[in-house]
Amino acid sequence: MDGQSENPRESRSQPVGAGLAPLDELETDEVPDSMVSDYSSLTTPYCWVITEDAVAGYDGAEPSAVGKSGPGQAVAGDVTEALTVGRFFRLVDGQGRELAIGRLYDPSGQNELAPLDDFGRQNLGALNIEFRAEGGWQAA
Repeated sequence: MDGQSENPRESRSQPVGAGLAPLDELETDEVPDSMVSDYSSLTTPYCWVITEDAVAGYDGAEPSAVGKSGPGQAVAGDVTEALTVGRFFRLVDGQGRELAIGRLYDPSGQNELAPLDDFGRQNLGALNIEFRAEGGWQAA
């Protein structure tokens, strides 16, 4: 032996995670663009689905928007993913009255107005979209 063998019990000067990105870069709510496709099985850039219709109610007197989804080319797997991991949103009128609630899965974060633009304005007369945050609703 040359006297330079390493003792595995000696303390190391760097933490085990040395060489990884700084901690503040690891703690984020956003997925880097380069990784979005790796974690999304969507066939479209985003998918939304309506889960509650506050206008039609539950008596069947008016057609319900429950189950409507978008964009138009979204497939059943996209809707399932939106229902499973999507953010809760609600569509509201000009007085802040709730018209519909749904879920939006938008891995890129660039389509948060899609339910409003694709469906809410023309079908429900919605003027705004809000997202569930900290126990309440916050405008997009």
